[in-house]
Order: sequence, then structure tokens, then C-alpha cells
Amino acid sequence: MVSIINRRATPSSSASKPKRYSITYGILLLLLFPFQYLRAQQNGNDLLHVSYTPAAKQGTILHYIQDLQKVTGISVSYSSSFLHLNKKVQLSGTEKTTGAVLSAILQGTGIQVAALNGKIFLLRETSQVQYYTISGFVKEVNSNELIIGASIYDPVTRKGTETNAYGFYSLQVPDTCQGLVFSHISYKPVFQHLPPPDDGQMDIHMEARSMLQTVVVNGEKETVTTQPGYINMPVGYVSNFPALLGEKDVLKSLQLYPGTGSSLESSSNLLVRGGGADQNLYLLDGVPLYHTGHLFGLFSIFNGDAVKDVSLYKDAFPARYGGRLSSVVDIRTKDGNMKEWHGSASLSPVSGSFLLEGPVVKDRSSVSLSVRRSLVDAFYGKTLLKDYGKYYLYDVNFKLNQVIDKKNRIYVSFYKGQDKMFIRSENPVIQLFDDYNFDWSNITAAVKWTRVVNPRIFSSTTATYSRFYNLFTQNSIIPLSFYDSLFVRGKGVSRIRDVAIRNETEYTVSNTHHISFGGGYTYHNFAPTAYHNNISAGEATQRKAPIYYMSEISAYAEDELRLLNDRLIVRPGLHFGALAQSTSFYSSLQPRLMLRWKLPHSQYLQASFAEMTQFVHQLTTPVINLPTDLWVPSTENIKPEHAYSYSLAYQRQWDNHWRFNVNLYYKQLKNIVTTNTVLNIFDNSDLWEKKVIAGNGYNYGSELLLEKTQGKLTGIFSYTLSWAWRQFDRLNAGKMFPYKEDRRHNLSLALKYRFNPKWSLSASWKFASGAPFTLPVQIFPDFDWSRNIKGYLDERYSPFSTFQVNYLPYISRLNNYRLHPVHHLDLGATLNLGNEKRFHHVITAGVYNIYNRTNPFIVSFDQFSYFDYSNVYPLQLYQYSLFRTLPYLSYTFKF
Repeated sequence: MVSIINRRATPSSSASKPKRYSITYGILLLLLFPFQYLRAQQNGNDLLHVSYTPAAKQGTILHYIQDLQKVTGISVSYSSSFLHLNKKVQLSGTEKTTGAVLSAILQGTGIQVAALNGKIFLLRETSQVQYYTISGFVKEVNSNELIIGASIYDPVTRKGTETNAYGFYSLQVPDTCQGLVFSHISYKPVFQHLPPPDDGQMDIHMEARSMLQTVVVNGEKETVTTQPGYINMPVGYVSNFPALLGEKDVLKSLQLYPGTGSSLESSSNLLVRGGGADQNLYLLDGVPLYHTGHLFGLFSIFNGDAVKDVSLYKDAFPARYGGRLSSVVDIRTKDGNMKEWHGSASLSPVSGSFLLEGPVVKDRSSVSLSVRRSLVDAFYGKTLLKDYGKYYLYDVNFKLNQVIDKKNRIYVSFYKGQDKMFIRSENPVIQLFDDYNFDWSNITAAVKWTRVVNPRIFSSTTATYSRFYNLFTQNSIIPLSFYDSLFVRGKGVSRIRDVAIRNETEYTVSNTHHISFGGGYTYHNFAPTAYHNNISAGEATQRKAPIYYMSEISAYAEDELRLLNDRLIVRPGLHFGALAQSTSFYSSLQPRLMLRWKLPHSQYLQASFAEMTQFVHQLTTPVINLPTDLWVPSTENIKPEHAYSYSLAYQRQWDNHWRFNVNLYYKQLKNIVTTNTVLNIFDNSDLWEKKVIAGNGYNYGSELLLEKTQGKLTGIFSYTLSWAWRQFDRLNAGKMFPYKEDRRHNLSLALKYRFNPKWSLSASWKFASGAPFTLPVQIFPDFDWSRNIKGYLDERYSPFSTFQVNYLPYISRLNNYRLHPVHHLDLGATLNLGNEKRFHHVITAGVYNIYNRTNPFIVSFDQFSYFDYSNVYPLQLYQYSLFRTLPYLSYTFKF
């Protein structure tokens, strides 16, 4: 089948755009073509051998066709629907006839030259559709901020792609394609006519739109993208539902979704599918973080003013990620407005923050700076905190975004977070013999270079620095007798330092074939524990803390195939990781596979498998989230941890308003580590490796999500049924026991109703089964200790040993009881005022735990006693609760 459209070009037509003409003559020619082929060949030989030498060796196809017609007077018929007239071509200079010139300029297009009835026809079989690549960046029209996850597709064939984490897209389109549709749920759709294929990349600007459930200010979007095992959350979504003391937190917002939870009430400590907090890989602009908690873990270090986008992977891990077992939390900060200066300032009962962003050179470079500081010491320092101690925190985020040219861009980002806490011994509330000072901080820095190598290849190269530093000091009084004490001054330091370089490359082979590959190198410097005190060597054993210098190497490759007309997506991948140090070397090949099948009526089935390896370990203690946990590397005696994750999911969507997911998962863990004693990270009395034991684990369960995403009423209902087991040969007689983070049932219900663009009300209710804990079956009095028989030597001596009884517990098995369930109902209201184009005010008020539920925070056996022996209380089990009903009011000013 040959498609021909008759067109006679004239010299004046060079200034006008080519148009389509009637195909009647072309159809007639098709019918006559077989019978007239011999005569056409004979006549064509004369037309195709007419002498013609172009004046220039370089030009467009249209230029040469028009010049040939002008010089020779021969009419050329063709269709502009399949012939890209503005494509630039290069001649060798040896072409001397019309046929030779046309063959040269049409080389590689699949178009044939034929002569008939005194004309030259440019013919193409309809099966020989030609494709070319369109690529570029999708940006916000008001700020030039790159848009992640925008959809780009051909409205005729429905073939398309999405922008990557840097707003870049690459799509192959047929030469019959007239234009592309660019869409995103938070932006107005754009239809863009296609430029000539040689006009370079096509950048698109999209305008944010206000919807009933959303008030968009400065381009912030509030719609979450969810797929089985994956959640993408813009920072604007964080403000949708009530928050503890008005402090919005991206990690707590993720906890609304199934498979995620926290270890303690209202903690930002993220637990995913029964895994520990150390099994999450946190990336801030590509830089790994080792500690993410502020204020005893009640808030995360991620300032909502600075964050642009959050992605959580629970399974089906892309091959580029490695190093943790449970999840990946990839957080990217704002690039900065390239058009004009904007800012905001917020005040809550906990903290104050401000953001300032704008162009250094308009449309070429921008900066973004955000600062947050706690106000606990300022508001409560003279009342509440004077009885407990002093505490404050701050965060600083900075980012520079520099456009070199259309293909190259440089990002420079920096973060520092600091916590300081001091607890005095002479307070009337906490009876202590010691003064404690905690000082911990995170510092990260990154320089990233992104490059469009060609329309199909996008590359990102990043150099990073990360440091976690923990300083601990104490002034202690150790009673030797009722009348004599020893004064001790101690100082402990724990530190982690990483320097790394990494490359990620994406290659779009075709619309149905996408390859990504890359690798990196990380230099680790671990100093897990270093403690010094003023006790002489004769009274305490001092050992120099070991320092570990290690090299970690990674490489990955991943292939994504779209088969059966895009109904089946197959994504195989392979991640390689290796850890080398002076005494040990470990390597790991980690295969990944994801299958996604599209069913009718917007239904999907997805299955995945992933093997993950973790080279670093966190040795934890059963206390609140202070940075007293010990990060240690794999060594000659401690092997890397491994996880084998399987998942099967079903997803359904209705009218882009409702989403339903159900997910089954199973995870097998090997060589996971724990300690067989209560760990003090600043205890140098023995090597920490002797306190570590390895074992296995099993996590499995199901997840359910029902979400309404548009309309006046939006909301989430999520439910997780899960089991998490651990088994260690040296614990619990080698039998399996529930992991401390095992929660049988987790349920979240969150609703938001927007009356109008100014007013909205929200409510959330969370429920979690009680945490497992170990309770003795029986408790025996230790009369030897009370009589001071060997009491001093076995370190159980007490100045009250004459009148206080010590107890010895008998434990039958670990985690044999559960605490009470944790649940609370929170209400909130948001009022938006002001002109969105200039000044905008947001007032948020709410109540946390409105029905005053007493949730367990810590449960422990305590026996209170003071120097007055008449005030010695019996041993009892106490439950401590942290939050009762708490109202809050916060204010944000944007300009």
C-alpha cells in the first residue's frame, strides 16, 4: 500500500508551512501503478537523470525540493505528513542528477522516488512508519521548577512516558503524530504541536490549577501517586490532615498508608512491613542519612518548607537502590524559583521557620534557603523545662540550581541539623545522680551534574558528603557507701563519615524499551564509640575505640520492557554491592524483577521479587529515640544482612477519583543482628562485636488501601495485617518470638472536607496493636544482695541495701505479652486568606487525641527510692504516657 498526496511547490511556498492536499489522485495512481510500472520506469529514467547540481551542500529537504523544481521545472509530489521538510541534510557534492540528489536527501527515511506522467513522486509504504525522538524538560510556568511524574503521550496512539526525578522526558513518536499531551493532576493539561525533529529539545511549561480539594500556592501540589509498593507524595499533601502540635511532618504523613507505622505513639520513626528503623534507606537529594529524628523522635529532620517531593518504595525496588532491607525513602528538596522571589514564614507551638527562594539570574540560576528552629526553650524554658533541663534544635537547608545550557545543569545542596539537650541532676522531678549532655548533628552536601547526552540518553553524576556526629558528656556521682562517693567526668563520641560519587544513566531505546544503568563508590569512616573519663587506669579498663575505613562499590543495570501493546510491563534488574576493608571482603549480587499486567477497566496485577543486602547495622536499645544507638559496619565477625522480598498486588481505579489496592507480601531475613545485653554505646569496657548475635527473621502480611483523591471530600482508609518474627540461637532457647516492632493490626482513617477554597476541615484516626514486651512469669527477692553479700563485686550494690530488696526476674520467653493498643482521634481546620499572587495567610488549628486516650509510651518495672529509707516504694509495673489531649494553633505567611 502506497500513500501519496499531490502537492506542487512554488518558489513562494518556501515562506509558508506545508499543507495537506487531496489524496484522490494518489489513490488512482495506486490502482494504475502495477500496470504502468514498466512505462513509468522508462519515463522516470529520463526525469531522474535530468542534470541538476545544487548550489549548496547543506540545507533542508524542503530547500532542495523547491530548488530542484525551480531549476528543472519538474513537479515533485509528496505528503508532508510523513516527510519532515525542515530536516537538515548534508550532500557529498558528487550528486549531479535529480535522482541522485533526491536519493541522498531521502536516505534513511524509507521514502522511495518514482517518476510517472512527467512528475516525480515521493512514495512510502504505510507499514514503514518512521519514528523520531522528542525530549525535554517539563516545568512550572511561574517558577521554572521541574515537575516530577508528569505524563506525556500521543493522543492518537495513547503511547507515552513520564518525567523522571529531574523533570526530563524522552518519547519516540511516529512521523504522523501532530502533537503531544502533557498532563499532571495538579496542573492544567497542555497540547503541544510537535516541532521539526532537528529543532532540539522541547521544554514545556505547565500552569498550576486550583481544584476543589486543593488550594495551590506557589505551585505546591497535594495529590499522592500510589502504586502497589510505591508512594509518591508532594510536600503540599502534608498539610492535608491534623498534626501533633501543628508540626507538619512528611514521614508521619507516609504513616497514613498501609505497611508503614511507628515504634512509639506519634513518632516519626518509620517502620515498614515489620522491619527496623535502620532498614530504611533515607536519601536527601541523593545523600544517605543515618539519623532522622528530632525531639526524641517526635519529629523528623525533614523541614516541610524545604522538601519538594517524597518517594517511598516498599517493594519492587528499582535496581539503582541498595544498602537497606525494608524500604527506600527518597526525598528531594526544592530547586528554587527561577522567575521571581518568594518566601514564607511559619510559627507553631514547637518551632518557627522561614523559606526564601528566587532567581540569582532569571531563568538561569536560583537559590532556596530554609531555616527551622525549635521554640521549646523560648516558650517553656522558664516553666516546664527548668525542672527537666534544656533542649533546642535547628535545621538549615540550602540549594543552588544553575542552568549551564539546555543540556546541562548543576545542583549544589547543603543540609545541617543540630540537637542539643542538657539534663541537670538537681531538678525536683527527675531524681538523678548525673548531669547529662547530648549533642548530635547531621551534615550533608551534594554537587550534582545532570546532562542530556542526546534525546534518548539522560545522565546524572553526583558527588556527596555525609556526616553523623554524636557527642555525649556526663558528670556523675557514684556512691561507694552511704557517706562516700566517686565523682566521674566522662566524654563520649560516636561518628560516621561518608564520601561518595555516583552516576545514573537512563537510555530510552524506544517507547517500549527503557534501560538504566550506573554505579558508584563510597568511602566509609566509622568510629562507633570512643569514651574517655577521669578514672585512673587502675580503677577502670580503658580501650581505644576502633575506627573502620572501608570502601563500598556498587553497580546496577535495569531493563524495562512494555509488551503486548503496553498491557504487560516487565522490569528485570541486577544490583551489585561490595564492601572491602583490611580484614574482610563481602560482595553480593541482588536480582530484582517486577511484572505489571494491565487488565480492562483500569485494573492492574503486579508481582515482584527483590533481594537486598545491608552492609551496616544499627544496634539498638529499648528506649525512646535518642541517638544512643550504635551504627556499626560488617566486619570479619559480623556478616552483611540479607532480605528476600516477595509481593503480589491488585489495583483498581475509578474515574480518577477512587483508588483501591490490596497487597500480599512475604519477606525472609538472614544474618540480622541484635545484642544480647542492654547496650551502652559509650561503654569501652569491652569490644562491641562480642555483644552482637546474628539470626533470622520472617515478615509477612497483607495491606489494603481505599483512597478518594478528588472532590470536596477526600480521604484515605488503610489497613495492615502483619506478622514479624525473629529467631536467634542464643536467645529465647533458639525459638522464634515476635519482634519488638510486630503490630498485628494497623488502621488509619483520614478525611478532609473543603467547604470552599478558603475553609477546610480534616480528621484522622489511627489504631495500632500493642507492642510486644517481655514480662517475667515470676519475680524472686534477692536476699544475698539485700544483705550486701558480694553486692559490690557483682555491681549490684546499693546504698539502700540495708532496707531495700532487689528482685530477680524469671523469664519464660521473650515478648510474651503486649501493651495496650495505641489509638487517638485528631481534628483540624485550615483557613486560607489573602491574595495568592502577593500575600497569603494560612491559619491552622486543631486538637490532638481529642478523647484523651492514655496510650503507652514506655512500660517498665520501677522501684522508687530516695536517701530517706522510709520512702522506698515496692517494685511495680508502671505505664508512662506522653500525650493526652493537646490543642494547637499555627500560622504561615507566604509572599
